[in-house]
Amino acid sequence: MTISTISFILAETKNQSGGGLLSILILVLPMAALVYLMTVPQRKQRQKQADMVRKVEVGDEVLTNSGIIGTITYVEDELFHLEVDDDVVIRIAKNAISKNLNVPAAEATPAKSRKGGLLEGALGGGAKGGDKADKSESSNAETSGSKKGKDA
Repeated sequence: MTISTISFILAETKNQSGGGLLSILILVLPMAALVYLMTVPQRKQRQKQADMVRKVEVGDEVLTNSGIIGTITYVEDELFHLEVDDDVVIRIAKNAISKNLNVPAAEATPAKSRKGGLLEGALGGGAKGGDKADKSESSNAETSGSKKGKDA
């Protein structure tokens, strides 16, 4: 929304009798909710990343943001020394670490996301074993097609 749009709406509410505060709240509350819903997950992710970097120690195998895998050999103030091969050590920023490979997979990855939508269980969607049935039908069609090709 632009400032001119907001000023127009405010001018219109002055012309109407009452409800001025309500119309402002109708505009401001959804915007505030959107800002809140966008910043909170980002803040949590940044905190999780900072905690992970803080726990990295010498000897840990890590993955960088650029896809380099190596072992931490030395820690400086804002840098890690990363051994990527025999006698090949590079210096990287602490914030360039994306994953600690020494952490068990259960802690590093979030819970599995379920397939299907919000109303999957209520509406009975997502037939169980449907993929297997589709595969068996396609394999039956392939084998019958190959038999016809051999007969001809």
